[in-house]
Amino acid sequence: MKLGQTISWLMGSLQRSLFPHLEDCWRAPLSEKEQGLVTILEMIRIEKYVPRSASDQVMGRKLSERESIARSFVARAVYG
Repeated sequence: MKLGQTISWLMGSLQRSLFPHLEDCWRAPLSEKEQGLVTILEMIRIEKYVPRSASDQVMGRKLSERESIARSFVARAVYG
């Protein structure tokens, strides 16, 4: 599948299934910025790039917190 087709499929999938599910959980419609953040987080899947084993950890935060921190950096970039 080409990149354009993959992105088109992903956007359709997000709009059909993920956004309505999130809106049901929050009981409010998602703003445009929130939809943009969710889309970016789904596309880049930053969790893949965060170390998960203790052998990769030298210093810093606990491994269990690193995925959340990585997502928060992306959110900060989106929200400015």
